[in-house]
Amino acid sequence: MEELREKANSYAEENVNNVLKEAFAKVYADGYRDGYKEREEEIAIDLQDDETEYVDLGLPSGTLWAKDYEREEGNIKYVSYNVAGKLNIPTEEQWNELVANCKRVFDFEFINSNKPSLGQHLVNVSFVGRNGNYIKLPCYGIMKADRVDDADFVSFWVKENRGGEYKKVVFFTNCVGLVGPIKTTTEYEGYKLPVRLVYKQ
Repeated sequence: MEELREKANSYAEENVNNVLKEAFAKVYADGYRDGYKEREEEIAIDLQDDETEYVDLGLPSGTLWAKDYEREEGNIKYVSYNVAGKLNIPTEEQWNELVANCKRVFDFEFINSNKPSLGQHLVNVSFVGRNGNYIKLPCYGIMKADRVDDADFVSFWVKENRGGEYKKVVFFTNCVGLVGPIKTTTEYEGYKLPVRLVYKQ
């Protein structure tokens, strides 16, 4: 019996290092994979370009809105919902909070400065917070195939979880009036719209 115990101890001494090495290697590999996955998801959400500037409008939720639409080489970036939905775009609740807590200032220009009677179109709308800070929402329309439609409309994607091929968007022009509600509508998810990001700590 004493001989068996000695053999068991000897076996344990010889193999414990291998067992511990394998266990630590597995723990390290699992931690590395989890960390890499989290980092990958974070990059997808934040774009990680360090170029997005956010504005504090004094909203009750503390949500900050991007100062401008996302751009690529200086040009407005139009993307489908499949791309936008992975980013930190505003929810309908965040959009409603912006509308409810900010004053709107609409900027128009005459279609033909020589003939004002031809009318005017919306250039952009500013949302001014109670703290005096503001963001501008210029009109860039919607890209359908290879052309931009509704160029005098403010439009961008709104995050949602429901299925279907039509997704929520902010989409309005001067017809909504200066103080009336600006509701979200839906557009085909394959169309490409500008992207406005939000940030909440």
